[in-house]
Formats: sequence, C-alpha cells, structure tokens
Amino acid sequence: MERWRPGARAEDVSGGTDGRRLPPPVLPQFPGMRGFAELDSVMRRLGFRHAADLLRGPAVEAGTGVFATLPKATEDDGFRILDGLWFPARGRAWTRVDLRHIQETAERWRTSTDPRGGTAAALMDTMETVVRDDPMGPRRVVLWQVCRELKDRAGGPTAEAAEALGVHSAEAAPLAAAVAAGFAGRGPVRDAAESVNEVWPGERLREALRIAELLPSHPTDHVLANFLARLNERAAAVDRLMEEAGRLGRLGELRAATVSWLAAVRRATDDERALTGLLGAATLLADERHSPDAPSPVDSTVRVGVERRAVTLTWTAARLPRDTARGGKDRGGPVSYRVLRFPDGAPGRAVEVPSPDGSLSVLDLDAPIGRRVRYAVLPLRRGQLAGTPRVTGAVLLVPDVEEVRAVPVPDGVRLEWRAHPAARGFRAVRSAARRPGGPDGSGQPVDGVPVDGLLVPAGRKGFTDRPLRPGTYLYDISCGYPAVPDLPDDGGELVWSPGLRVAATSLEWPSPVEDVTVRSLEGGTVTIDWRPPARGNGRLVEWSGPPLAAGDDASGTPAARSAPDEGPVSVVPEARSRVRMTAVSVLGDRAVAGPSVLVERPGAVEDLTARRLAPGTAELRFRWPEPAVLVLVAWEQEGRRREMRVARSRYLAEGRVELPLSGRPCRVEVSAVPRPDAVSIPTVPATTSLPHVPNPPPQPPRNSRALALLTFPWTPWGNGAPPRGRPWWRRLRTRF
Repeated sequence: MERWRPGARAEDVSGGTDGRRLPPPVLPQFPGMRGFAELDSVMRRLGFRHAADLLRGPAVEAGTGVFATLPKATEDDGFRILDGLWFPARGRAWTRVDLRHIQETAERWRTSTDPRGGTAAALMDTMETVVRDDPMGPRRVVLWQVCRELKDRAGGPTAEAAEALGVHSAEAAPLAAAVAAGFAGRGPVRDAAESVNEVWPGERLREALRIAELLPSHPTDHVLANFLARLNERAAAVDRLMEEAGRLGRLGELRAATVSWLAAVRRATDDERALTGLLGAATLLADERHSPDAPSPVDSTVRVGVERRAVTLTWTAARLPRDTARGGKDRGGPVSYRVLRFPDGAPGRAVEVPSPDGSLSVLDLDAPIGRRVRYAVLPLRRGQLAGTPRVTGAVLLVPDVEEVRAVPVPDGVRLEWRAHPAARGFRAVRSAARRPGGPDGSGQPVDGVPVDGLLVPAGRKGFTDRPLRPGTYLYDISCGYPAVPDLPDDGGELVWSPGLRVAATSLEWPSPVEDVTVRSLEGGTVTIDWRPPARGNGRLVEWSGPPLAAGDDASGTPAARSAPDEGPVSVVPEARSRVRMTAVSVLGDRAVAGPSVLVERPGAVEDLTARRLAPGTAELRFRWPEPAVLVLVAWEQEGRRREMRVARSRYLAEGRVELPLSGRPCRVEVSAVPRPDAVSIPTVPATTSLPHVPNPPPQPPRNSRALALLTFPWTPWGNGAPPRGRPWWRRLRTRF
C-alpha cells in the first residue's frame, strides 16, 4: 500500500501527476476574516501581489545564514495552495504555513534590512491571529486573493497566469479551471463576501442579514455555511425574544416584557423593531412608575426642564448589575448614556439627541415645537445597552412670546413682543386690576384679581388696545402652535403655550385738535387758525418729519416742546417750496398730532421755448416749477383749446413735451398744477406762440428743366441739416 506524505501528489506509472484522480478544488466563497479590506490594502501598498508574498518572508541575503551559500536541491517553482498552503523547502521537502512558520517569518521580517520589514512584521501579527482562529485561515486568504486576480485579468483565468502569480505548475491548471467555473467576479456578491465579516460577529444583526442575502444560499464553502448557520441561528433567537416580549406586554407583564425586549436589542442593536418595542414597554413602565399610586425609584427618574425654546434633561447615575463578561476590577466598567427623543405614542420615530460622554444632563435645542415628545435615557457599557431605558413623561415645548414691552399710546396701550416662527395663533386676554380695599368711586376694579377678561385681537408682533380709560390693566398672552407641525397650516387645532401675564398702564393724553381752517390767502401769505383742544394746549407748528395721522403720538418731537401759539398763524412759504403745518396738542410730556395743512408755493415756469419739428409736431422745453408734481400744458389753435397734463418724472426723463400742431398760428400756456391735498399759492402761467407757416411752393415735374436749376427743394420745416439733393451743375454734368 502506497503511503502519502503531506504535500505529496499521486503519480501514475509514467511519473507524472494523474489529474483524473484529483477532484476539482473547492474555492472559498469569502475571505473569512475580519479586517480583510485593510489587510489587502496595506499589502498592495507595500507591493505584495497577495498574502503568499508576505508569508514567504524576505529573501535570504548572501552570507547571513549557515546554508546561505549552499545550492538548493530543486528549483523553487511556486507554492502549493489546493490542499493547504505550502512553500518549497530544501531538497524535495515542503514546509506548511502554520503558527510556527508565521512566527518565524515575522521574526525574519523584523530583523530584515528590507524597508518594508516593520510594516510586514505588523501584518504577520495579524496573520498569527488568523491562524490561531483557523489553521487554514492563511491559506483561505491567499487563495481568495489569487482567485480574485485570476478572475479579474483581461484574458480570464489561465494556468500561465496562475503560475505567474506564484502557484505551483501542478496546481495552476486545476485552479484556473475552478476559478473560471465558479468564482465570483466584480460586483455586489464579491463586495458582500469581503465585507460581511466586518459586521458579523457583532451586534448589527440586521445589517449582517442584509449583506448575507447577496451571498450563496447553499454555499459549497463549509466555513461560509457555518458562518451563515450561526447568523441565522442568532436571528431566530432574536425573533423568539421579540415574540415573547410582545406576548408578555399583551398580558400586562411590563417588567418581564421590558427584559425580553432588552435582551433582543442587546443581540441586535440595529433592529428597529426591537428598539421600538423596548422604548414602548419602557414608556408604559415609566407611566406606571410616575403614577401617584406607585413610588418611583431614584435611579429611574429623569428630571425635565422646559425653558423658552429648549428642553433640559438631568438624571442620576444608573444602578446596573456588575458586568460578568469581565473579571477583576473592571467588572463594573464605565457607563455612558445615549439619549433618544421620540413623539409620544410613536417610539419607532426615535432620533438621537447629542450628549457629552459621561454627562448626566443634556440640553436639547432641536426639540419640536407644539408636539408632545418623550425622552429615553439608555445606559451603555462598552457601547452596548446595559440596562432598561429610563423614559420621561410627555414633554410639550410651546414657548411663550419674548421681549414683551408695554408702551402707552394715546387713549390706550400698545404691547410689542418677539414670537417663535412656528407660532400660528396669538391670544391676549385683558382684565382690570383692583387695589386693596375694594372698588374705587368710579367702579373701576383695582385689587389685582382678574375679572371680566376680554379677548383683544393680537398679531405676530403685538397689538394696540384702545380706547382705554386711564389705569392699570393685566394681559394674559399665549401662543398657539399647530398640533401636527409636519402638516401645512390649515387653521386646524392649536396647542397653546402656558402664557405669561404683563401689566400695562394707560395714561391720560391730550385730545387732538379737531378743526384747522385757512382764513385768508392774500399776497403770498396763508393765515391758518384752529379750534383749541378739549384737553391740553394746542399749537400749530411746521412739521418736517413724516406726516402723522390725527391722534398719533407726537411725544418727544420738537413740535411737542415748542411754545404754545395764541391765535392764527401766518405762513409765507418761499418760492419753489412746500411747508406742512400740523396742529399738536400737548399735556405734560405727552403730545398727539391733529390735522395738517400742506402749503406750497410752486415756482414759475421759466425759459419756455417752442419749436416746430416736422409737419404736425412741435416741442416745448422749460424749467420745471418745483415742487409741483404736474404741469398743465394748454394750446389754442384755429379757435380750439386743448390741454395736456405732464408728470414731473416723465418730463425729467424725456426733457421735452411734444404737441400735435398744424402750421396755423398757435398760443401755448404752461402752468403748475396744485396738489389736491394742498393749499397752493398761484403763480402766473408762462406763455409763448408759434407763427403761421406758409405752404411750400408746388414742385415742378421730375423731368422738367426747372428742376435741374434748383440746388435743393426749399421746405419751411428744415431743421438745419445739410441740403438734400445735388447742385444744379452736377445735375447738368450727369445729364449731358
């Protein structure tokens, strides 16, 4: 009976290898190691074709070993890979890549003068971890890389290409044939094979299952088959835990249901269904603990503070059982916290709130406005969920208005504020205040207790409440926010803020002047009189600021500080100017505006000129009579009078006015048009005239001799341009 040695091949009678006796090699369907992508990238950067170049070790330098100068018994014709990873040794022996070989090769890299030695030795440490986990792990990595190179080459996998990669000639052809028959090419399947070990084993169960769906469902690679079996077994265990948690929750066993959900989340941290179930059960458990009938443990309480536009959470350190995964002093392990926010009743829409590591408080600046939300504080140990989440009660963030300011205005008060942009409704309720001791003689309530609240229309920036009697008033102001902020505002239900109370005082104001009259208008002088106000002192002043409506606040203006007038006021405006006279009533340091009179004295139209342009058209030019906004252009011709109003902006843009005129004599008149809301001092219109234009002489026939004697045809509408036509001597030269 023939005895085989490791690395030997069955030979036929002729001494060659009988390929028919060798079964086709089974190729790996995934690298089977964590960190393969990084390992492969570093090897490529160092210039290694594959891991076999790394595992072979550095070249032996002359004179550095005892047998360094002795010749090899056989030539090195490549490594064997199909039944293990073997490198040729001296003679006809082969050395297998095992733990001892890797350790010795790593030491050779460390002591080598090769500039890649340090990095290569670090990679050998990684390969040592691989071989400790799986004795065939290095062979799997090398075979995967070699098969990938063969599959991706332009000409396809061939024996020559395999030998060029360092594969022994006896195994090159079977390997190339196996690669051509079933190895995965570039695409999502190969990417999944190289990345699935980065996710599993681990806690991201659903991500691993998603990647595993791209891999063969019935793998020929036994390592991949075992890998998928363990993965599916974990998924089935998580599903059983979630089913049990749901059953316990329906029975009302909240604590037991929470424990089952927690176990499911710990085995599959990326399972949204498990996390949703855990948050839902923890919410019900928190509501049970927060009820008046059940005291809450200290470590299960999360204190919530709502201030303006943010939510503050503070909690105590969680009381967790000792970590049995580690022994010694580190059995407890440091605890960190993860904070989630989700709409009340919808734990499946939880989002994470950024929080400092190890902190026992967090400030949520992005809390939604007008929506009831809950917060869950999850204790973590080494990045894994270590205990039941602590869930708060429903939190509603509906900020009130800010920077409220009460300003007294004539006959009332004005409240101004700054509101949140999400606010859609504003409500202000006015109530009077009573002084201690009961109502005063006027019956005005003044004792600080709101009575008979009246709704005051309010807007985004505030409101003005008048008329009001002098006194102090209380206003309860609140903001309304949409109950469903994600939907467009359709005027539906609003959630109102708690509100704040503001006191405002209405003062006694002077009454505005009711009547202003213009008594005389002679010689460029306007005399204005007014009726004295019922409260305060009246005065008529020249108003230089923006015009005010009757009753507007004029306190603090120069007009309010001027001396009161007695009797009518004469106004003599300068030419080409406008003056606004406003009646002002003053009482103490408060003043209100009354009626106004606008007096203007437009300038005369100057430098008026008229000129005919063409038959039927003439133009006017003049200096505009400021401050008029319109001028009236009138012209009389053949017993008819026509008019045209010209705006200031149009004239300044065009610089002239065109009139439709015939050749008959014409008289033109231009005057300023007074404003309808002003008292205007009239000016003398400017006039000019255009003389009669005779008809042109009849033209001789085109072929007559008289036409040749004319230099150019005469026309009264010539505008000074060079004469059209040629001199008579040029015409004669052309003719003869």
